[in-house]
Amino acid sequence: MDTWEELLRWATPSALLAPDGTIRSLNAPMAAALGRPEKQCVGHHFPGLLPESQRASAESLLTHGATTKTVAMRVLMFSAPDRASVLSLIEARPLIDPTGHERLVWVHSVDAHNDPGGLLIPFRLAATAAGLGVCTYAPQERQLEWLGGAPALASLFPHSSTSLSQAVRRVHPDDRQALTRLIRSPADRSTWTSLRFRTESDGWRHLACQKRRIQVGYGAPEQVFGVIRDDTQLEASRQQALDTLFAERQRADEIAAFSAALITAATEQELQQVVLTRVAATFGGKGAILTLFDNETGLLHASSDARSDPQHTDAMEGLSLDEPQPLTCAIRTGTPHFIPNHKDSYATGRSQRVFRGSAPSPPYRSSP
Repeated sequence: MDTWEELLRWATPSALLAPDGTIRSLNAPMAAALGRPEKQCVGHHFPGLLPESQRASAESLLTHGATTKTVAMRVLMFSAPDRASVLSLIEARPLIDPTGHERLVWVHSVDAHNDPGGLLIPFRLAATAAGLGVCTYAPQERQLEWLGGAPALASLFPHSSTSLSQAVRRVHPDDRQALTRLIRSPADRSTWTSLRFRTESDGWRHLACQKRRIQVGYGAPEQVFGVIRDDTQLEASRQQALDTLFAERQRADEIAAFSAALITAATEQELQQVVLTRVAATFGGKGAILTLFDNETGLLHASSDARSDPQHTDAMEGLSLDEPQPLTCAIRTGTPHFIPNHKDSYATGRSQRVFRGSAPSPPYRSSP
């Protein structure tokens, strides 16, 4: 085993930790990976300087290195401000300090250039569990490589590798500029970007994409690491909710407009105009009939809009208020009556809802 000083002269990230994870010493590459000057790292808890998503793996790695005599390895992601994140295969080995009094854990980055794809396995598994898809884009080759993830997203990339131009052609024309900006942005990471993507099997899908710049292995070239979420069902539910809200607002506005027009009607003609032009459309009816009660004759007089069945109007015209019918009962009692079927209908075989109205002016009493 190399001496303490030799371990920290390695060109790759290296650090000596106490069994509880406190950093005792580290080299410049490890400090750079942690995104802090060396002096600001010493004395800090090593897992606490990693992204929150990596801390559990780092704790597990240190526990293994501190309590056994064997070697442990974990893939960890180092994330520093204003720079690409680095995926590294980190090895932990137990050792004794030069004085022989303290047990330490040596953690360092292992060269994984012979199998860079292995560094992405933990992220592919995590994406699968979360229902996400993952891909990478190599700017030098201008190629997108599908890494896997949720099986439901597999139809996005029927081939494991595709050119950027081919992928862009399958994006909705209105969203292509957003995708290009997302990929070419120099920012280390992005927020979620929504776009529409056409698949070969089920048409347009609503996707949300997030990217990070990552080095797959210490010293490796940067790649764009993309995470994809399928928001198709969420977008459909959102659109349905918006449509329902719009319909409810429209209905409320129509009812308010009808009520205002009804209140301001001062004559029989104005009342007739309001009811016959508005009531059916406002309440979703197929037609409207307005009946007025003549105090002198004791009979009803009916009028209708153009969409109503003339048989309904004829059946109400000249009807006596004393007749034992649903309409006359509604007028006398002021209680709505529903005629559910042909057997119970006094006029035709169509269902009707009958309401009692208020008198606009003598000698008539209305029942729209």
